Amino acid sequence: MEESAKDSTNDRLFETEYDPAKNGRLLFFDITLFTSLLRFCFDEVSAKQKQTAIKKLLASFEWNLLYQDKTSKCSVYAECTEIEHKHELKTAKALTQKGYDVLFAPKAMFLRGEKKFDIFLIRGHVIMKADLKSISTKTPDLIANRIKSGADQASRLVIDIVSDISRKDLIDGLKSGIERSRLLIEILLFYNSRFYRLGRNEILSKRIYGLIK
Repeated sequence: MEESAKDSTNDRLFETEYDPAKNGRLLFFDITLFTSLLRFCFDEVSAKQKQTAIKKLLASFEWNLLYQDKTSKCSVYAECTEIEHKHELKTAKALTQKGYDVLFAPKAMFLRGEKKFDIFLIRGHVIMKADLKSISTKTPDLIANRIKSGADQASRLVIDIVSDISRKDLIDGLKSGIERSRLLIEILLFYNSRFYRLGRNEILSKRIYGLIK
C-alpha cells in the first residue's frame, strides 16, 4: 500500500508544476503498430525487456504531451490534444505526482460506442490497464455501483473521491463494490488528500479499517 502525507492545500497539483502548450494536433494513428508494440510490453519475460518495450511504445509515436510533473518527471500522454472529461486529466495529473506515467488509451483500440478502460498506467517495467472514476456521492451503495461499472472495463480502478464522505461509508462502499466485482484486482484511491494502493484482499479484510485514514 502507498500513502502520501497530507498536502498543505486542498489542491493536490502544486504551483511548481506546469502544463505544456495546450495547442497541438491529432495523431495519424497506426493502431496495428500500437497493438503490436503493446503486446511486447505485456508478453516479454524479463523486467528489462518489458521496460525496453514500454520505452519503444512511447517513442514510436508522436504523442501529445498533456502534462509533466516537475518533481517526478512523469508525464501524461495522449493521441489528442484535449481530454473530453476534465476530471480524467485531473486524476491523471495527480497520478504523475505518485510516480506513474499515464497514457490515455487510443480511441482506435475500441469500436464506436464501445466503453473500455481509460488509461495505461506505467511505472518502470510495469504497464497496467485502468479505468478512471471521479466519485462525488456520499452513499456507499452508489460508490459500489460505480466500482462495479468500472470493473466491467478493467481489473484496476483509479478512484478520486471528491466528496466529504465519511471514512466508514467509503470503506463500506469499497467493500461492497469489490464483492460485486470478482475480476477487480486493485483500487488506486485518492481520498482526503491521501493516496492509497489497495489490493482486493486488503479491501475485503479487516485491515482496510487501519489502512484508510
